[in-house]
Amino acid sequence: MKRSLVACLTFTTIVVAITVVRPISADRRAPDDAVASAAGFAPAVATVQNKGRYKKQGDECLWDANDGGPNQCTPVTRGRFKRGGDDSCTWDSNDSGPDQCKPREGRWKKGDGDRCYWDAKDSGPNQCNPRQARR
Repeated sequence: MKRSLVACLTFTTIVVAITVVRPISADRRAPDDAVASAAGFAPAVATVQNKGRYKKQGDECLWDANDGGPNQCTPVTRGRFKRGGDDSCTWDSNDSGPDQCKPREGRWKKGDGDRCYWDAKDSGPNQCNPRQARR
């Protein structure tokens, strides 16, 4: 009984030391993984990674949620269309990722400089592309 309690406490101490006491950052991830593997606990320790970044794809700057590292570009307008609970579709400038919906009305309009904004009450072809990379 004492032997399993000691093993449990040892395991818990290692997990806490790796995940809490020494916060994992990009430049320290490999040593922490090596410690966990050497201790035999690699499957039990989750490595924290910041996933997602803007990547340049042709003339567009698109969010890739499955990639990591520094952004390759910045879109003219950050955000995406999100579906609401009442089946609405609105622009959320504080979110990233692919659009969840496309509004029935409205268009992208060109503003001052390289500004590109959504006007839900206007119609016609888009005047700009919010996904275009800033120059």
